[in-house]
Amino acid sequence: MTPGEAFAHALDAMLAACGLAPSPPGVVRLGDLELGVHRDGDRLRVDLSGWTASFALADDDDSDDQAALALDLIGAALFGDLRIVAERWPGRPGRFTLELRVGERWQPGPAQGQRPWNPFARAARTVHRCALPRPAAYQPAPVTALPWAPWAGRAGFFGALAGSDRAAELPVDGELDLHNFSPKDVKRLVLEYLEVCRARGITEVRIVHGKGIGALRRTVHAILDRHPRVVAYRLGGHRGGGWGATIVDLSPGPDPDNGPPG
Repeated sequence: MTPGEAFAHALDAMLAACGLAPSPPGVVRLGDLELGVHRDGDRLRVDLSGWTASFALADDDDSDDQAALALDLIGAALFGDLRIVAERWPGRPGRFTLELRVGERWQPGPAQGQRPWNPFARAARTVHRCALPRPAAYQPAPVTALPWAPWAGRAGFFGALAGSDRAAELPVDGELDLHNFSPKDVKRLVLEYLEVCRARGITEVRIVHGKGIGALRRTVHAILDRHPRVVAYRLGGHRGGGWGATIVDLSPGPDPDNGPPG
């Protein structure tokens, strides 16, 4: 499954949970908010009543995070966690500000467009918002604030496993089977599981990614290549699952960089 296909699948599931049809082409009006989701190859653009954000869904290590940020943006818009404040002046494109709900307040976020030079120019100001009931599966995930994407985690996609106990809830026996997890969860799940194993003194971990066309294996190996606590890794061999699994050797001593994995 490509990053674009995984994104489309997750988006359709979220829309279905809200009682909406699968992602239609064009722009959909939800309450006072207009939502448009446009894909062109590996480029994705989300339009919210004049405020836009672009994401890259290419087949690389950053695509999962890009897709998660796009899904969180759409979820935040659906569930009323954000609104768009539009200011329009005669003869000008306008200025659009994304505001996030923080308790009972609205906190200004990224703004697009410019005000006219004339300080006395009067703007037509409109507020665009949708507030569908939030399904239980899309609760916010606690994540470190991202200045360029302050909506991160608002629908539970970005940082879904960061700071959670999900990996710790799995049997910590040195074997992680990825077959039952969504592709968007793999990166964080692998990182979290390796840390849980190290904390429990397990320094050899078997990751089952399956054979297939090798996309998931390449994803896992790319994660391991960048992990400072991975000493070495190898395919499972005759008794270890062949090329459908990878055996990982973890450093049992002090962290190489004295810090968290990158």
